[in-house]
Amino acid sequence: MELSKTTPDSRRSRRRRARGVPRRAQKKRREMDATVVCIDQTKKSVQVEPRAAWFPRGTRPSVELSGQREWTCLLGAITENGDRFFSRFTEYVTAEHAKHFILALYEEFEKDLLIVLDGASYFQSAVTDLADRDGLDFVTLPSYSPELNPVEECWRQLQASLSNCFFDSLDELTTAIDTALDQLSIPKVSNYF
Repeated sequence: MELSKTTPDSRRSRRRRARGVPRRAQKKRREMDATVVCIDQTKKSVQVEPRAAWFPRGTRPSVELSGQREWTCLLGAITENGDRFFSRFTEYVTAEHAKHFILALYEEFEKDLLIVLDGASYFQSAVTDLADRDGLDFVTLPSYSPELNPVEECWRQLQASLSNCFFDSLDELTTAIDTALDQLSIPKVSNYF
């Protein structure tokens, strides 16, 4: 079986599709005079998430493990003006969660929004439910392209601050998450679109 260089899963074709996303988003933004809002989701566990680190020669640090399986999901949004919004759930994110989050953003801004999100099924169900609403428009990022979503940078910073940390309980984890979210350096959406 011979594969062509432009199969849907090839890197080159993903890059080509990804280049069109900023153009589509910019065009829609100009047409609507809307605020661009990027949305994404992540999940954090009480379990230790090890990360490479430097230690003095001759030492070998040990990492405590709890065996707990508690976790929390986060929905995050960043606007082109540097505003940020985060919502935490103790269950998996569903289409209803995504829909309520988008509607809360819409009420917060009281103006047209251009929502940029990935192709997760819960987001796509929310988009289907909200597609008829005036003042909301959606741009879906191509598959396997987290580098196009600035919220992914926030999750990377959150991961860096929580790595190699032991949490006794979900309460300790959520406190650490809240502290880390307050200290995030928000990326500029204009660098992505």
